[in-house]
Amino acid sequence: MYPKIFPLAETALTIEWGAHIDDKWHQQVINLNFLLQQKPFEGFLETVPAYSSLTVFYQAELIAATHAHPFLFVRNYVEELMQQATTGFYYPENIVAVPVCYEDEFGPDLHFVAKARGISKEQLIALHQQKNYKVYMMGFLPGFAYMGVLDEAIACPRKPTPRAKVEAGSVGIAGNQTGIYPLSSPGGWQIIGQTPLRLFDPEKANPFLLKPGDTVKFYAISKAAFFQTKNIKADYPEILDIADNAPALVIKPGVYATLQDQGRFGFRAFGVPQGGAMDLLAHHTANALVGNAIHAATIECAMGGLIIQFKNERLIALTGGGAAFINQMEVSLYQVHAVYANDILELQFNQQGIRTYIAVQGGFAAETSMNSKSASPMLGIGSALKKNTALFFGNDFSDSTTKATLPAAAAGSKIVRVFQGPEYHWMTAESKRQFYAQNFSLSNRCDRMGYHLQAAPLHIKEPHDMLSSAVTKGSIQLTPNGQLIILMSDCQTTGGYPRVGQIAAADLPLVAQWAPGESVSFARISFAEAEALYLKQQQNIHALFS
Repeated sequence: MYPKIFPLAETALTIEWGAHIDDKWHQQVINLNFLLQQKPFEGFLETVPAYSSLTVFYQAELIAATHAHPFLFVRNYVEELMQQATTGFYYPENIVAVPVCYEDEFGPDLHFVAKARGISKEQLIALHQQKNYKVYMMGFLPGFAYMGVLDEAIACPRKPTPRAKVEAGSVGIAGNQTGIYPLSSPGGWQIIGQTPLRLFDPEKANPFLLKPGDTVKFYAISKAAFFQTKNIKADYPEILDIADNAPALVIKPGVYATLQDQGRFGFRAFGVPQGGAMDLLAHHTANALVGNAIHAATIECAMGGLIIQFKNERLIALTGGGAAFINQMEVSLYQVHAVYANDILELQFNQQGIRTYIAVQGGFAAETSMNSKSASPMLGIGSALKKNTALFFGNDFSDSTTKATLPAAAAGSKIVRVFQGPEYHWMTAESKRQFYAQNFSLSNRCDRMGYHLQAAPLHIKEPHDMLSSAVTKGSIQLTPNGQLIILMSDCQTTGGYPRVGQIAAADLPLVAQWAPGESVSFARISFAEAEALYLKQQQNIHALFS
């Protein structure tokens, strides 16, 4: 029975009005979202509005100071607001014309969709342009606008297996939705064309071309017109790394290393991922060891190979997995070390975990973008460390840190606790059993966005073309080919695959240290148990900084 209210994670709940696109339900989403912005509760963070659902993110540890069960408090608060959400709030009308090149090289799925729907390619293109589309929500990626409703004659399900890379500007179809990929990324929509317009530009004061409530009109352009528009580039000044007088320098960048903090908040409604450190437990412990503030940035290095030369004396701490060497002498993780002028720090991969964290006194300095220092190269925010990158130190000290340490995540543990996701009940009885009973192998497609697992396929009872709705770090999605994806720090904000499980947040540091090829499994846990574990972990972390 609708509306339904259920936990998405230990720090988020979802209100769902229905299972298909309906303007009346969407108006309820708008109404409640407006009231929450006007009357936020203590601990409120942000919302993700969707077609027929609204997800509310909150600081469970802050609410727990006065309410033992944060989810129940937020649910009761939301239910009271829903009684008031009767007045309609409307976005101002704005019509945006979007050019699309429907040539074969830009629409790799044109022929497939046309054949599946029993029409010609020309008919498909004409029907796609025929309607005006409402932007119902933003998500998946920054600036990704979910639009509807498509003519039924061209509606088509997502691809059974997502592509590893969809080009920026690609125009796609998923069910009766249409949308545009603002950035190059993995994706499962059927691609029928590409626009040369840039939908997300983090350098602009308003980074987003489209917003909820806009009306989009597609029109066809030629290949020549596409490249003519595409080649018009903004004249940005070149940014160079300056090594002179830098207190540290990257000698070798390693496999993949970036600056990370707790992540960015307040932009999920526009499709901007939270990001931040994959292993927040190791990240926070490293900062606490050197007396930094909780918001200080560390270096996150995956698979080792990073070499840094220090030019000034500094205290550093190393946590997570891997092995560390100062001047070729191995040093212990989870301890404080002094480095001096010309000292060389090297990180190497080992079987104890895939990610190592480096904290320096004061934290690493970096430009703040959308309230965070976290790098997200896929979004055009920051970049991975390169050879000769100059590293500067900040002033994110804290007089109140204990300079103590938390126990490291259980090294080598490949079993994590999982509670049922919103669509868990869609699976067959046998697949529910397999979900918790079988082992899963991590494929090579494991990165900061998500981990692809491989095992005997899981199945749902009957086909569903699910509406896109909120997802978060730790969400376990079941793809049409029966395989699972665990979403991680840089994951999209919304998705359209069934969310069959949610990894307990207290166990996410374990997942962050898994490496491709490993065999992993899930242990059943209730949401109440997961919430209690998370609150205890957060209490321990905050004790280091208070």
